[in-house]
Amino acid sequence: MSGIDRITGRFEELHGRVGLMTHAVVGYPDLRSSARIFSSMASSGASFIEAQLPFSDPTADGPSIVQANHAALRAGTTTFSSLDLLSSLRKETTIPILIMSYLNPLLAFGIDAILDRAARDGLDGFIVPDYPDDESELDLEAKCAARGLALVPLIAPATTLIRARALAEASASPFIYAVMRLGVTGRKTELAEEALSRLGALRDVTGRRVAAGFGIRERSQVEALALRADCAIVGSALIDAIGEALAKGLDPAAAVGAKVSDLVGAQVS
Repeated sequence: MSGIDRITGRFEELHGRVGLMTHAVVGYPDLRSSARIFSSMASSGASFIEAQLPFSDPTADGPSIVQANHAALRAGTTTFSSLDLLSSLRKETTIPILIMSYLNPLLAFGIDAILDRAARDGLDGFIVPDYPDDESELDLEAKCAARGLALVPLIAPATTLIRARALAEASASPFIYAVMRLGVTGRKTELAEEALSRLGALRDVTGRRVAAGFGIRERSQVEALALRADCAIVGSALIDAIGEALAKGLDPAAAVGAKVSDLVGAQVS
């Protein structure tokens, strides 16, 4: 089964309910703990996993995720060890696993090499926040599609609906990533009616599923997305749960599992 097919199937299994995509940095706080954290996400009700390759300059991320990136790098995490961890995770769970990475780590590893590795290991796609969509030289969309991998378009708050449709049409991804506000990840986003209405408009104009992220931290926000979006993306709140558990000498995997269970509530079976 291709990654695109696995993602499509997972959305169909939700039967119209709001799914949850959980985000964590591979190797934070260390590789062994990170493996347990991702496993906990999968077993606690996540519908999708977004695994971030650690990078020294994560420009779209807020303080919590920046700190997690730096900690993972200090612990010795590399792109190679990250991919090994995700390959092992695939053997544990059938839910879609997407790699989130800035462009530099992909270029350093080699675009074709990392796409081949992801497809071989049964991973499902990529989220690349600083990828220049109009950069024909890299041709990342076509290379992903040829391997059955999704390259998820990120739609910024200022992106016009016409532009959003063009980005969706250029990608084989079954869903788009709707960024809920300007700025970096982290602080809570207030889901005003205008923002929720835009999600519905994006779904209509692109014909794709819509995952909403940036500032989703609480179950009430996940519930507010019902009928407007197909998936909520949560990252900083989970990174914060890891940090708080470590500060208290508690198990970070258990803390993440509890947070995921709280976020999904009755949204995900």
